[in-house]
Amino acid sequence: MHLVERAVWEPPDDEARLVEFGPPIFGFVPQPRLQERGWSWCTSHGVTLEAEAHYWLADRTGNFWFEDSPAGPVGIAELRGFIFTDRPGSTNRGGEPVRDALNQHLQYVVMNYTKNPHEFGSKEWADLHTRQQHQVEQSVAQRAELTVDRQLYPAISVTVAQFCATAAAISGRVVTVVIHEADIEKIETVLTRRL
Repeated sequence: MHLVERAVWEPPDDEARLVEFGPPIFGFVPQPRLQERGWSWCTSHGVTLEAEAHYWLADRTGNFWFEDSPAGPVGIAELRGFIFTDRPGSTNRGGEPVRDALNQHLQYVVMNYTKNPHEFGSKEWADLHTRQQHQVEQSVAQRAELTVDRQLYPAISVTVAQFCATAAAISGRVVTVVIHEADIEKIETVLTRRL
């Protein structure tokens, strides 16, 4: 019998992954109530199609209430929402790339934050998610704007289940901000080019 030391978990190297994905990538402008938490990635056949920014949210006094954990400091409150940066057409939905990205990301957030009282995988659970998906896809998009580095970009916006999604085509990417209506009032929903 051979004993092998357990490897120490290390957080992923977001900076290297961001550089690999390539510019532009978008995030919120620096502000007192937000701190970048990390990134998630959507990859297909070895190609990164999407970068998803996560944030910690501070209370009104600016306190993030971080606690120690084996993975490092963990905040009590996460911002209810994300910023998605996609390669156009990466959703593979076959429609208009901006609306397709908005639909996909709004559905993802609504489905993950909405409490589903049914057992995971049950018919009732699936029916609720199908209704939510239909609600997102059938919602009429409103004209909107996204502010990035003090410049306004034409966008579309849809609100479902208290989550507002705003999406625009910017510099060869599709940028989608999905955020809970209550959290919109707590921060500046202004973006900057992360890379």
